Amino acid sequence: MAIKMPSKRPPQRPEDFVAEATAAPVAPALPDLPWLDPRVRPDLRLQLNAKLPEPLMLQLEYLHKALGRPKQVIIEEALKGWVQKQLRSMDLPES
Repeated sequence: MAIKMPSKRPPQRPEDFVAEATAAPVAPALPDLPWLDPRVRPDLRLQLNAKLPEPLMLQLEYLHKALGRPKQVIIEEALKGWVQKQLRSMDLPES
């Protein structure tokens, strides 16, 4: 929608000036979200090194053995759920 400027002759009252001028509402722009870049490859696996507290690592090791699932899968599922929850709370798209 184009901006309509008031006529060249000055209005007689400030209310008339405001009534003549219109502007299109500006939609808030999304911040630059790197995961939406079309060059991002979902099949590419990247490495993450993190230091975790010993009790958490022991719990992860126990679940890994008890469930028979790789630690990487357990961590990825947990992290993915947390990230999605945070993005939703910020009204940002996940993909």
